Amino acid sequence: MKNIFILILTSIVFFSCEKTIQIDIPDDGRKLVINSFFAADSALQLSLTKSRYILDSKYTYEKVPNADIRLFEEDNFIEKLQETPDSEYVSNYVLKADKNYKLEVKAGDFPESVVESYIPKKTDMKSLEVYNTKDEEGYDAIGFTIEFNDDINSENYYFIQVYERVVEHSTSYSTGADTTYIYFDRLYLYSTDPSAFSDDWYLDRGLLVNDDIFNGKNYSLKFFAYNGYYGIMYDEFGNPIESSAVDISYYVYFYTVSKDYYLYYKTLSKHMEAQDEFFMEPVQVYTNVENGFGIFAGYSIDADSTRIQ
Repeated sequence: MKNIFILILTSIVFFSCEKTIQIDIPDDGRKLVINSFFAADSALQLSLTKSRYILDSKYTYEKVPNADIRLFEEDNFIEKLQETPDSEYVSNYVLKADKNYKLEVKAGDFPESVVESYIPKKTDMKSLEVYNTKDEEGYDAIGFTIEFNDDINSENYYFIQVYERVVEHSTSYSTGADTTYIYFDRLYLYSTDPSAFSDDWYLDRGLLVNDDIFNGKNYSLKFFAYNGYYGIMYDEFGNPIESSAVDISYYVYFYTVSKDYYLYYKTLSKHMEAQDEFFMEPVQVYTNVENGFGIFAGYSIDADSTRIQ
């Protein structure tokens, strides 16, 4: 009887403490959202949209047409960007490395937005090595080592992506027919190097690197990936296919990126991680847009490949 009385009392306490709280989230209006990653030796492309209120039911961003967007190189006016039929904006000017670029954006009743970033000089890979290795838990992996000279005169940031291309010549057990299959995929990259930052989902499967620990040095960066090719294939009837030859190539893209590029992707990764972790504090995604949101960031790129048969 005593236990029943305690249970009833506890239930009354819990239910009497329940209270619905209405949270009033202010709507401060819309701002321009500018998004553009731009590279040396190419023309600039830009997406211009409106920001959304957090309680909006729609999941797409509304594009902003008829904007006046002016491009500057080292504070020298270059041209007005042209609007495409799908309300994107493009320039005709070929951008250069080791230059600073600025945009002045006017659209409708929005306040003018200004944004600028830098295209760093390309850092060349001196060598690329690909080999079989194992991860920290002993699982098979593909190892990569790239060697490069870091510029001592500036803070440097890098981004790396690797694509795997597999060409497989196979013979069907059932029909004896020869078939060639081609697979092309971007690999998830990982590294134990303290200068590297990786994330499974929010870095386009790439690797971010800063030069804090090797500024001005000749450096060999090691990282690894898991082979996307498994070698067991089946035809349309579910019959196993015997591989007669496999030709694998790895394409390594080595970006030298601006600080804006580095901070945007690193904070974006942390922001997305915090959304899935209850005990993590929210992380604000980096933006360099004045009177708006988004990212405007430059980069240069070097590429190399190696083939394994």
